[in-house]
Amino acid sequence: MKGSETKMTSFMEGVDKRYIIPIYQRKYDWKLDNCRQLYDYLKKIVRDKRDSHFFGSIVSSLAPNGSKN
Repeated sequence: MKGSETKMTSFMEGVDKRYIIPIYQRKYDWKLDNCRQLYDYLKKIVRDKRDSHFFGSIVSSLAPNGSKN
């Protein structure tokens, strides 16, 4: 596995991408209060005019075109 730094917007953008959350990860769903806390935190980052912020790591894997996984 190779790690690299990238901006979240660059990682997510593109109409040809599809993200699937594995079943074993779905039990970690967020409640409304969790979403509100993250949203408020994002607003503070924008208000403070920060250039970037490290939220943590994302592990992803590339599946071949047409894959059902």
